[in-house]
Order: sequence, then C-alpha cells, then structure tokens
Amino acid sequence: MLRTVQPIRREIVVGVSAQRAFEVFTADMTSWWPARHHIGSAPIEEVVIEPRVGGRWYTRHQDGSQTSTGVVTAWEPPGRFEVTWQIGADWKYHDDLVTTIEVLFVAEAERQTRVRLEHRGLEAYGADAAAMRATFEEPGAWTGTLDAYAARLGVAA
Repeated sequence: MLRTVQPIRREIVVGVSAQRAFEVFTADMTSWWPARHHIGSAPIEEVVIEPRVGGRWYTRHQDGSQTSTGVVTAWEPPGRFEVTWQIGADWKYHDDLVTTIEVLFVAEAERQTRVRLEHRGLEAYGADAAAMRATFEEPGAWTGTLDAYAARLGVAA
C-alpha cells in the first residue's frame, strides 16, 4: 500500500489579470522556465503545453530533440489547468509514473491574480517519495520557478 505524501503547495501574487497570468504561464513558458530545469541533453529551444485536454507538455531542445514532461488533464482558461509530471527520480520521463501539477489563477482584483501551484501524487515515487518531495521543496525548485514566472511578468503585486 502506498503511503500518502503531502503535496507541494506554492503560491504567488502577480499584478496582471487572470487571463494574462494564465496566458504567460501556459503559452509563453519558454520565456520564464528556468533554463537549467530540463531533462534533455541540449539547451531548451521551447517549452510547450498544448492547449487542450490530452495535449502534450514537452520541451523542444536546440539540437532538435524533444523530451516529454507529461500531458494536459484539465484545461479551463483563465482559471485553471492541470498537467501530469512524469519525470522520475532518475530525471527521465516514465510513461508509468504519474504525479499531478494543478495551477489555479484566482483574480483578486482587476490587475491582481493569485497563482496557486500544487504538485501532488508524490507517493507514485515509491521508495524515492521522501527524497523527491525534499527536492521539490528546495528554494530553487517550485519556489524558484514561480519567482522566475513573476519576474517575467515584471509586476509582482
């Protein structure tokens, strides 16, 4: 039996509309995703989230190769999307490993949006679950990624 592992929860408030926050997060991920956060053998050319349920989340690299991250499981612009994260403890893609990332965009004012990210299902890592949770908890992981996103928007609230 798998033991439940607490999800990683992070949030940030940005000074843009929920629509703009959603668009930059999903359609312009290349502009803010930390360059060192990839599993390919070459630098990132483009990070793609195909805008539909069943769409792929993948990275195209400068050498023309592609690496998969997961698939879109919910697509509800501008309020929410959900993708799988299928990167193992060995930092390779695995068809049979599924954790989930849900991102909510909650409008708090006309130009202020709370972005909430939750990475759950970490028990799928089995014996590596505690170590992976610790990795995702590190300041350069989801916290640093959201900080890079807010910096790209240039308007943290």
